[in-house]
Order: sequence, then structure tokens, then C-alpha cells
Amino acid sequence: MQSVQVKTRESSILAFLELSSLPRFQGWPIVEPPKEMAKIPFFGSVIGYKLETGNGVEEYCSIIRSFGWVVVFGVTTSNEVITLVQWKPGVNKASWELPPGGIGKLPSETSPDEIMRLTQESYLKETGYGGGTWSHLNQVMIETGKYRGASADDHGLPAYLMMATGLEKIQGSRNPNKNEIIETLLVPLEEFDAVIDSGLFIEASALPCALLALRKLK
Repeated sequence: MQSVQVKTRESSILAFLELSSLPRFQGWPIVEPPKEMAKIPFFGSVIGYKLETGNGVEEYCSIIRSFGWVVVFGVTTSNEVITLVQWKPGVNKASWELPPGGIGKLPSETSPDEIMRLTQESYLKETGYGGGTWSHLNQVMIETGKYRGASADDHGLPAYLMMATGLEKIQGSRNPNKNEIIETLLVPLEEFDAVIDSGLFIEASALPCALLALRKLK
């Protein structure tokens, strides 16, 4: 294993770029093209493929999820953060999240401007809030070992993280689908550090979005 010593934040970035460009980090070669195995309701499809690893040929499965995933740290003109409380079957309890979540099928070549437009439309429909000032924060990859993007050639499911400030109530929020248990919860902005410290706000894409947004707002 190669060891790289770093002294500053900038040298850490350079060290990562140096390591990630090495031939051994370009991945194990694929033995045969991926094959679609099954459709999964609400998720996408499963593909199977084989890689020539250090252990020999190994079989892998990944889920292709073609929908776009976005979370927004939205702050109203009253300095309240718009959050969602939603029961999720995966954890079998209430999950504390940021809207809007899925924004429909999103091809991998979709531009940032189009992602922003779709997000604003979905956010308004989901919460009833719109207007304000919007910005991209970053993106995170969710479960890089098991998910792929819009096709078998894409790798990893990105969650796009955004921030919106000065949001105003424009219309009523949508009613939940009959298979959803969900409520909107407005949280005073000054309480959000305590929300994070509580250990209750831990959804995989919402937490980094909130942390990045709070850093920018301070």
C-alpha cells in the first residue's frame, strides 16, 4: 500500500488526485457486458456483471436507478427550514429529511440548469414554497458499491445538494400519495445545529446538505 504524507488541505487534494490517477485505481476489468436481471418496483432494475479481481473472476450485482435525486436546504423568509418527516419501509420508522427527493428520470447528460429547473418545480409541488435565491452546494454519491446511475454505463447514484433562501409560500403543498406517510415540519434556523446534534437527522443525503448549507450561512 502506498503511503502519502500531507501537510495542508491543498496538498491533501493533490495527494488524492495523484493516488486516484494510478493504473491500479482504474478498476478491475469487466469480463463480459452487464446483463439486466430483474425489474424492481419503485427502484429500477438489477444488472449482473463479472469482474477479474485479485481473487479471480467474481460476480457482482448493482441496481440501476434512473431517477434524479435532489435535496434542498430551503429557508423561508421567516428563517425556518423546510423539512419532511416520512415513514420509510427500509428503516421502519420516521425519517427526518429534506425535500424534494426524486425529481423523475434524469439522463446522465442532463445539464445543471435543467436539474435546477426540475428541482424548483418539484420543490414547489412538494412544499408549496418557491421564489428565493437558489444555489448548488455539491453532490454526494449514494451507496457507490451497489447503485448505478441512469444506465449500465453510469456508476454511482448522485444526490444533488442545493440551498434556497428567501422562500415564500406560493401555493398549497401536494397531498401525500396513498402509499406515503409524510408531514412537513418547519424548523427555526437557529435550532438546526441542535437538530443535527440530536442524532435524529441522519438521512444519507440530507445531513451533508444541511452541514454545507449551515457553513455557508454562518
